[in-house]
Amino acid sequence: MTPAFPSVTFPNHYTLVTGLYPESHGIVGNEFFDPHLNANFSYRDPKRSWDSKWWGGEPIWVTSVLQNKSSAVLMWPGCSSAIRNTTPTYHVDYNDNMTQVAKMDKLLEWIDLPLERRPQLLAAYIPEVDKNGHKAGPESDLVNLALEEVDGMIKHLLIGLAARNLTEIVNIVIVSDHGMTSTSNSRLIYYDDILTPDAFSHVGTTEGWPLLLIRSTDANTTDTIYKQLRDHTLAVPSNFTVYLREDVPQRFHFSATDRIPQIVAIPDVGYVFVTHNQFNDSEPYTPRGIHGYDNLAEDMRALFVARGPAFDGVVGGGKVVRAFDNVEVYGILAKVLGLTPALNNGTWDGSLQMV
Repeated sequence: MTPAFPSVTFPNHYTLVTGLYPESHGIVGNEFFDPHLNANFSYRDPKRSWDSKWWGGEPIWVTSVLQNKSSAVLMWPGCSSAIRNTTPTYHVDYNDNMTQVAKMDKLLEWIDLPLERRPQLLAAYIPEVDKNGHKAGPESDLVNLALEEVDGMIKHLLIGLAARNLTEIVNIVIVSDHGMTSTSNSRLIYYDDILTPDAFSHVGTTEGWPLLLIRSTDANTTDTIYKQLRDHTLAVPSNFTVYLREDVPQRFHFSATDRIPQIVAIPDVGYVFVTHNQFNDSEPYTPRGIHGYDNLAEDMRALFVARGPAFDGVVGGGKVVRAFDNVEVYGILAKVLGLTPALNNGTWDGSLQMV
């Protein structure tokens, strides 16, 4: 499955549940600035970022509630916000202390509710593979350990469903939001060496890491900063491309909101923009694993795995489906749940296509 661009956590989790590209639903990064609100969004600050003003579109749990089907969401980005004046029927705010097995037990607890209160849609966010990948790199033993833990978590859920005679009744969809690649000190781009001191002084606070998104502190210097970066790519091998926002290629779907800064520089996979003040190359660069690059890059690929009567009876168990963009997941879920989807960027009408 192809993630949305940029291939980072919050934009893609919200694309999965709305069927909208980040430029359409508004969550264009894990952290960003909105010039119209004159406010910053940060995933690290729930009190500020759960405000409904940030979240556009209609996530599947809202679609469900608005069409009289209850939903239960555990720690998924956006689930703590009132969107279209609606929240999930049940939800649990993000916290770092709940184990994976405890999360599955919470899902099973919701499933055990009386029929009239039982949610038809349940969703949970599991961050451990991503965390370990950042810490030690995607090829590390720590990631393998996290994958083993996820396998155990899924086994725990399947055993719980079997004990309730729900194996052939419940549809299960497992997705990831993006891939990951390794970092290296040999793949650092010191952009303060590329820009003149005067141009660099107007860069201000950058956004979109590992992208370099620049909202100049002086609008009159935007073209100067852009041209210096562009001219560098034309003069020497540079391992990045740079665009003005309005010129970002259409396939990225990353230009239609002012939440995206005026200058968009995209590093090659595994490369990172830094300054000498940020990193002096005396130690190994961290994090050891990173994502956020071109969403078509092989290392950025996500996954989609599904089982249950809505899939096995239509596609067939064990079958491989044609690769697709993650904007299709919202429509797929809506079809499984018997819901009329809200407007979205998907084009497959909720149906999977065979290879």
